[in-house]
Amino acid sequence: MNILLIAATILIPLLLFFLRERSYAWLFDLLGALAVLLFLITSGLAVLEIKRMNTEFTTHIHEIFNNLLFLASSGYLGVYALYRLLLTTARARKNGPSR
Repeated sequence: MNILLIAATILIPLLLFFLRERSYAWLFDLLGALAVLLFLITSGLAVLEIKRMNTEFTTHIHEIFNNLLFLASSGYLGVYALYRLLLTTARARKNGPSR
């Protein structure tokens, strides 16, 4: 399972990078924006629940890692961030060094 996660973390951003010229590449950015929104909402709701229940233990906040929406959105954000770094690196290499 660990090898699958590591391979996916490397291969999916590369796949997105090579598909960036396609007509549907704007979906990558839209999914990134939705992932940020879902990530913030699930994180905020978890913090609000902890504050409401007045149970500010360090182990209680880790229940958010059981939330599938949190895991899916943060997983895509990690892959999307690597994709955007690849784009930035490719553009910088194409345009030469910045000063």
